[in-house]
Amino acid sequence: MKVVFAKSTTTVGLPSGGVVGVQEGSHWSADDEVVRAHPDLFSEDPRHGMLFSRPLREDEYPPVEQATAAPGERRAAVRRG
Repeated sequence: MKVVFAKSTTTVGLPSGGVVGVQEGSHWSADDEVVRAHPDLFSEDPRHGMLFSRPLREDEYPPVEQATAAPGERRAAVRRG
């Protein structure tokens, strides 16, 4: 399952009716109807919602690993079994 992270706290309307609260930093399935209807509210970057004891400089943020290959890029694979 692919997971995305909410970039801010807000309330959004559901495609099926009603409303739902979205909390900054919360984890959502990328297949959820809220994520599909409002993709601009979510990111694959897990730093959204992370807490730190002091403000960090931009160069201090933890690196984000690219999970998939970019177009034309080959990724190493490990065979198991």
